[in-house]
Amino acid sequence: MDHAAVADLQKFVMLLKSDASIWYLPELSFFKEFVESLGGKVPAMPEKPAEAAPKVPASGEQPKEAEPVEPESVEPEPVEEEEEEVDEMEGIDDPEVLATPDDDPPPPMGDPTREPSESEMENMSELRQQAQELAGSGDLEGSLAAWNKVVEIKPSALIYARRADVFLKMKKPNAAIRDCTAALEINPDSAKALKIRGKAHRYLGNWEESAHDLSEGQRIDFDEDTLEVQKVVDEIWHKIRERRLHNGAIRRDRADRLEAKAREEKLAARRKAAAEAVAREAEEEAAKASAGPGAENFANGANFPPEVAEKLKDPAVKAKLATMMSEMQNNPMAAMQYLNDPELGPILKSFVGMGGMGGMGGMGGMGGMGGMGGMGGMGGMGDMGGTGDEGGAGGEQAAPPSGVPPPRASVEEVD
Repeated sequence: MDHAAVADLQKFVMLLKSDASIWYLPELSFFKEFVESLGGKVPAMPEKPAEAAPKVPASGEQPKEAEPVEPESVEPEPVEEEEEEVDEMEGIDDPEVLATPDDDPPPPMGDPTREPSESEMENMSELRQQAQELAGSGDLEGSLAAWNKVVEIKPSALIYARRADVFLKMKKPNAAIRDCTAALEINPDSAKALKIRGKAHRYLGNWEESAHDLSEGQRIDFDEDTLEVQKVVDEIWHKIRERRLHNGAIRRDRADRLEAKAREEKLAARRKAAAEAVAREAEEEAAKASAGPGAENFANGANFPPEVAEKLKDPAVKAKLATMMSEMQNNPMAAMQYLNDPELGPILKSFVGMGGMGGMGGMGGMGGMGGMGGMGGMGGMGDMGGTGDEGGAGGEQAAPPSGVPPPRASVEEVD
């Protein structure tokens, strides 16, 4: 027998005990008649509690209309809006920033470790003087050509810085930055190289690099001309820096919230999995508790008498058992009609004797199932005592088990 059907029957009996009005539901009338036909007593229909009479207004008094009750307004929780990032370059406009920076091939860089000859040194001295004079007269191309020759003979930090100054005046910031970087590799404390490179970065809009180089150059060797450029660069860099800090804080806050949300979702998933595991364990325990002691045996035929176990191997018997169990899903009492079945009857009786249909025998003091002889061990099954010649299903008394002498006729039967 399906242990779930037995459990449902047990719950149904408990429900009947808790609420007597269930007996009088129209859809359960068949069950009430069945119990009464067996001599069972159904409890009386409980009385309904008296409803309070509506209050009648006094003579001449107009009944007051019920005032409409407005639903309590529930204000939604304020949703914290995420602060938006700002454009760090918004409003930054410096006319000195070049739209198209230089991209000329690198000039000759020379070899700082080279040892020139005495004549080369004399020539280099003349070229340096010539380069400075040409730059002073405004001939930047001629000055650059002279400085290139000097660099090829013997470059130094100062020579790189002076050629970078010419590049800066020619609005070639990339070339100037290249020469200044080479000068600082030779002399990291070259103030001239730092200041020129800082001004070149301004032409490119590299405000952070420009502010850094100008500040370092002024720290080493302060001059008023560079100070004016430094003020402009520092003001612009301060605005950009504040906006970067603002945007960085927003990104960190966003990352923190996403991380917290991920942790909460992970924790919720673990809690849900744990709750589901507990629920499954509880269902399994409940199923084990509701299953009759012989439910598993009934399914596999174990512990039955040999002749009964042999019947359970018959496909036709298994099919009939399946039909019975299917009917019991909707009506747990459906098993009763199979007790006198030549194939299922012995199986059911053996199962009852093993305790597999616990709680079904006698239906709570209803004195035995009248007319259902042959149910050995079910108490009163076969001889109802007082039911006259109605013993056995349909008025036919069941034959006694093999090897048992027939019952002696009563006085009424002799007469």
